[in-house]
Amino acid sequence: MDYAIEPLSIEWMITLGCSLAFIFLVLYMGKISNESDKIKYAKILAFIMIFLTIANHTIHLINGTWTLDKQIPIHLCGISALICCVIMFIPENKRQFLFEFLFYFGIIGGAMSILTPLIDNYYGSINFFYLQFFIKHAIIIAFPIYLRNHLNMELRTYSWLRAFIAVNVLLAIIMPLNFYIGSNYMYLAEAPAVDNPLILTTQWPLYVLTWEPIVFALILITYYFSKPKKV
Repeated sequence: MDYAIEPLSIEWMITLGCSLAFIFLVLYMGKISNESDKIKYAKILAFIMIFLTIANHTIHLINGTWTLDKQIPIHLCGISALICCVIMFIPENKRQFLFEFLFYFGIIGGAMSILTPLIDNYYGSINFFYLQFFIKHAIIIAFPIYLRNHLNMELRTYSWLRAFIAVNVLLAIIMPLNFYIGSNYMYLAEAPAVDNPLILTTQWPLYVLTWEPIVFALILITYYFSKPKKV
């Protein structure tokens, strides 16, 4: 079953506080470590995400709950998680676009998920799926900030435009896929059942259309506060 945590509840405050503490810990470790350890810590984050990803699919396969309409990692946060898994193990000159995609949608998607949590496979207790939800989303927020702050990766001038185009290409691919296999990836077939101020209407396709200017604005805001400083 899906489980939405009520905003401003005690559970919401605890999970938000723990997620923020994890993010700050990751960034602090990067700040106090020497140059060689900065790369090592980034790879540790990647291995944590690899473990969570493999464990998630393995548990579903063992339990017989792996389904095509739920487990393909093509939500924005799922794609961001996959980037976290691989970005440190590909050549540096091939990382830029992946970094920029992760920076925008890892931070935006991860923040929205932690602020308005909707947890799959919740059965009334704190289980693996509950814990990995918050660890995974905290990592996809922390990882791109870590890469920017401690491994000298920067957003290019028109990265915001490339990111917006990329997400719309994904939308054009995933929307018909949803109708074909009966899924709701990227919440393009049905609005998420959470109390989210960015969901202005639940009527399809109006809520998808209202997301376009909102996502564009969030990308620009993220770019503005994270772009390279002028010398």
